[in-house]
Amino acid sequence: MESSWQDVLNVATYHLSSSKEFGFRRFSQFRSNKERVQFCLNYQKFRNKLSFWLNAMCGSQHKKCWEKASELRVEGNRCFQDRDFGRAVECYTQSTLAAPFPRSSDAGEHHEELALGFANRSAALFHLHMYKECIKDIDRAFQQGYPRELSYKLYQRKGMCLRYLNDYNYAKQAFLEALHSLKEGRLDSKKMEIQKKDVQNWLKLCETPRHISMPKVQPDDCDDKQALPDLSYGLNSNLSSASSAVDVQYNKDKGRYVVANRTLHVGDTIFVEAPYASVLLPNFYTTNCHHCYDKLVTAVPCHRCSQVRYCSEHCCKESWVKYHKWECGILDLLHSVGIAHLAFRIILVTGMPCLSEFLKNKDKTDGQQMHLDTERQHSVRNYSRVYHLVTHSREMYVEDNFQYALTAALLLLLLKKVRFFCSDDNHTCSDDCSAASFQSTSFDNEENSGTNSQDLSNNSDFIQNFTILSREKSSLVAAIGGLCLRHIQQLVCNASAITQLHCFHCENDSILMEKQVRVATAFYLSATLMNHSCDPTIITSFYKDKLVVRVIKKVLPGGEVCNCYGPHFRRMSREDRQKALLEQYFFVCKCEACEENVEWENKFQVLKCSSCEGPLRPLDERSQTSCIDCEREQDCTLQQRKLFAGQDLFIQGLQLAEKNFIKDALEKLQKCHKIRENLLYKHHKQLAEVRDKIAWCYSSQEEFWLAADFLRPTLITTSELFGAHSIELANELKKFSDLLLKTIIQLLQEGHNSKENFVRNIFQEAHEVISRALEIFSINYGSHHICVKELKEKEKQLEGLCCLEWS
Repeated sequence: MESSWQDVLNVATYHLSSSKEFGFRRFSQFRSNKERVQFCLNYQKFRNKLSFWLNAMCGSQHKKCWEKASELRVEGNRCFQDRDFGRAVECYTQSTLAAPFPRSSDAGEHHEELALGFANRSAALFHLHMYKECIKDIDRAFQQGYPRELSYKLYQRKGMCLRYLNDYNYAKQAFLEALHSLKEGRLDSKKMEIQKKDVQNWLKLCETPRHISMPKVQPDDCDDKQALPDLSYGLNSNLSSASSAVDVQYNKDKGRYVVANRTLHVGDTIFVEAPYASVLLPNFYTTNCHHCYDKLVTAVPCHRCSQVRYCSEHCCKESWVKYHKWECGILDLLHSVGIAHLAFRIILVTGMPCLSEFLKNKDKTDGQQMHLDTERQHSVRNYSRVYHLVTHSREMYVEDNFQYALTAALLLLLLKKVRFFCSDDNHTCSDDCSAASFQSTSFDNEENSGTNSQDLSNNSDFIQNFTILSREKSSLVAAIGGLCLRHIQQLVCNASAITQLHCFHCENDSILMEKQVRVATAFYLSATLMNHSCDPTIITSFYKDKLVVRVIKKVLPGGEVCNCYGPHFRRMSREDRQKALLEQYFFVCKCEACEENVEWENKFQVLKCSSCEGPLRPLDERSQTSCIDCEREQDCTLQQRKLFAGQDLFIQGLQLAEKNFIKDALEKLQKCHKIRENLLYKHHKQLAEVRDKIAWCYSSQEEFWLAADFLRPTLITTSELFGAHSIELANELKKFSDLLLKTIIQLLQEGHNSKENFVRNIFQEAHEVISRALEIFSINYGSHHICVKELKEKEKQLEGLCCLEWS
């Protein structure tokens, strides 16, 4: 039995290649995607595999269960009693995800389970000083029917949160509500009096307002309008989400591409775009909102399943209306098909009415006959732009096209199973987001689902003919199967990764490391029109699911605005870039970085000249070479031997560092550093690598000044390698500023005065490093990026340290 969808595809591919009657030769003769998908549906062996996988992956997992919710809540209570409030929050979150909504049939007599989960989570959040999130959970508990006899507890907790947030008027109202609710509490007279006095004391504190400083752990509230930058030069009237400073042009060689119609300057924002469709990666289901991809502080559950988490009720409802009403309960299957999940999502967010209208008027949507006088026509026009993106289906291997077609056939059956085809104007499905409606549609119910798992196994006519559909509808369904395949083909070279900055500590590392991590895959309708260059003119960043494109190189009027599809000339060799672009995007890159073929790439991985210390050219098979700068020829056989010995020392040092034998590791690494420093060109990657590791070792021993000495020269190498305004340099500067701050604090604690010359010099260097990092992050990511905020906090910390009086 195949354990993954890729295994299914591989088996089917092998079978087709071995078949004399239905081979790849026949498959390659199909002219349309619709025919390719129908071929997969009509072939008995493939039909059986599709049926099996559909049944295996569309089970009843992730249903609500009050027993599970109760168990998790009890576990949260244990953590709470042990004062492990962070773990308690997670247990209570899992409880709310599992708990049925009060009015659902699954809740039965346990309709208070969800409210209790929210209420208990609010208590843990209160102890973590997360007062705004605590208030939200208190309100959620009331909305889900929290017991009236216990409500005084929540009102008092809400009042305490509001007081800590310096909102005294609303705090008074909450305490008064608590006093009023006490009358319904089931307390004996003694406990009632104690509770009443406690609330009255809090009320008195509100009568004498005193500003309270907020703890740093309180999450930062920043709405989209504040965080998202304005488009430079205003909104483009012809290209949605783009600046008026850019236009789209077309020629036969380039296709559609983006050009500047005026001078674009470094830092200009030319795209701010929400995705047409996007998908959160399964690994981030517990940490990110399923809809907007914001990092979760606390989670809001889906009304129907326990699998997804949202940052707010707004995201929960919007997700349900746009796509989750069809995906709820079948996400395991969609995870199995990889990038095809995004193709499925494109179909869902477009909607059956729009797809039907588009297919009827496909030839008209390009011309001037389409008028945007209704929302429907606007949607059709947008979808037309998606449809007309290139697929590269002719350039793809026939085996790949077959696997994509079989996947599209699976998605088509899935659309039928979830009753997507009844969602047009004549067969309206309810979009009601009430708890009852979330529970009303069962995937195991023939009346609701159109078929059930048993039908799929026993009725082969279902897959081939879609017998419950009219002939007209069947033709429409088949066409949508072709669209599924078309979008899979398009996304292979048009999908974008949504990334977020994630922080992590290496083992025994006192320096916080950061890197961009892919959390979702998306399709952006306008920004995807930018062509590739290995030396791009823009950089992309993300706020939640919104794409922000900023200029990083000056572009003159008429100049092309280029993105980088991954292979960047500062990170990959020309040979590797050309290979990667040809394999995935089916073109040979002719950008300046590729056409000039300069020796720039080599200087970061070559020896240094024994005469002028410049970079040597790559060695030939006899270890002979010459200097790029002075042209002196030389034999490097001896240097090669020494470098091999240095590499052994480096590996030994890494192994010792991993075992926390830091002093022994430093001995090996410093010997390696001496060899490399004598033989390698000053900007060689391996020289920077060993310096970075030595700095790591010194930092782990809290010898921050020595760590800074070794990290400092790597900044120059990073600037040379990645550019003076690169994110790589900004990250290194940020890391270096951490070391300098720790050095300053350590020196001041040892009794050094901030006015001493060498301490003052460190202050000055730290200020310059932070300012430079701030400039680069602001140009690339904007003033609201988390790194900009962190660096500004460092500036304040530095100023505070400078003002301290030390004896």
